[in-house]
Amino acid sequence: MTTLEGPFELIFIDADKVNYPHYFEAALPLLSDNGLIVIDNTLWSGMVVPEHDDGEENTRAMRELNAKIVADERVIAVVVPLRDGVTIVRRAA
Repeated sequence: MTTLEGPFELIFIDADKVNYPHYFEAALPLLSDNGLIVIDNTLWSGMVVPEHDDGEENTRAMRELNAKIVADERVIAVVVPLRDGVTIVRRAA
């Protein structure tokens, strides 16, 4: 992503889960003012819910990403509970 030049209207993240938090940070500066970041697998088959902890590195990464997005005042996000979850992110006004 470091070789890409934005701005982009849509950025879709579906790659190695451990690096999702890094992909999110790399995507945000590339996003146009009205663009969206769409992130796949953010519910991770329900494993992001604390009582379903499977101890896997991928699960920890997805939890980290979800917590990061919720706390990030630069963005507004919604999780669409389809299959493994899709999160749609846009810049805050």
